Amino acid sequence: MNREDARRWGAELAFDEQRIAEENKNATLSMWVGVGSILSLLLTCFLGSLFRTVNVTIPALAAACVLLLASVLIFFLAGRGDERWYLVCSLLNHGGIGFAVLVLLRTLGLELGLLQLALSGVPAAAILVGVVIFFVSGEGQNRRSFLYGGLGALVLLFGFAALRYQREAAAFWLCMGVCALLSCAGLGALLWTNAGVFGRSAYKALAVSSFSVYLLALAAAAAALLVMGSGSGSSSKSKSKSKGSAKGGGGSGSSFLGELLAPRARTSSYRVRHSGYYPYWLWYYTPYTRYSAINRMQGVSEAEKDELRRSYRIRRLIGLGLVVLVMAAVIVLCVRAGR
Repeated sequence: MNREDARRWGAELAFDEQRIAEENKNATLSMWVGVGSILSLLLTCFLGSLFRTVNVTIPALAAACVLLLASVLIFFLAGRGDERWYLVCSLLNHGGIGFAVLVLLRTLGLELGLLQLALSGVPAAAILVGVVIFFVSGEGQNRRSFLYGGLGALVLLFGFAALRYQREAAAFWLCMGVCALLSCAGLGALLWTNAGVFGRSAYKALAVSSFSVYLLALAAAAAALLVMGSGSGSSSKSKSKSKGSAKGGGGSGSSFLGELLAPRARTSSYRVRHSGYYPYWLWYYTPYTRYSAINRMQGVSEAEKDELRRSYRIRRLIGLGLVVLVMAAVIVLCVRAGR
């Protein structure tokens, strides 16, 4: 290998390591934001349960609308200069989603105990954390397949919760379904960001995905309020009103999200990139970088390098197998204990 080939190989290696590190950073960010959104939802529902004798439906709906307005203003104004404001939008959206779900629970007359409330968010959070661990530990182009698999598992979890809610109409299944939607939004944002990892902002993707769940939750709460408010009229009128409200919410949501994702003209001061916190030990122990470190070892024979690679693969497979067992056990226990 001549000097020019060695320089080109070194540049490609450095680029691949930077790309993988950036993808893993986006994955950990999506994981923490997704888990935080679930905790925010559950905390809001818990605080609402403390005021069972007080009618908090209208104040909660007003708070959800105010948070939505504030989040939209921050997204279009402050987010242009510094992408960290998109994270603030996500936090406001998650708080608003909690208020919308609280309105939905109160309107439908559903009660949820503290233990059931805590357990309802664990399955979606376990799938999200497990998928990110598999993604970070994946090799080559197969890494993205873990994200699609996790997205499919969360969709199945949402469908399972929806079917059980139709049979039992329990708050546990409703909260589990919303938590699954929040985790789906996080993985969808991660897929979109890593498709162009150096040109797309994970903060913006997470904000837009949280807007989608926010609008769905508000539409569901508004539809429930309209149906309950028109209960004194005929059943046909109540059905027409609920369908009208759902269609109106869907139309405004689609146009609003289209505006968010529409490309904007870039200026020199459009965005301040922020690397954020990333656990570099996690980046080091990914397969690509670990194998690269072994290949660059000096004074080590090829047989010893092969033994190091084999030992690393065995430890990695054992670790991932434990993740699957723990994740499956946690989901089954939470479903059985919470229903």
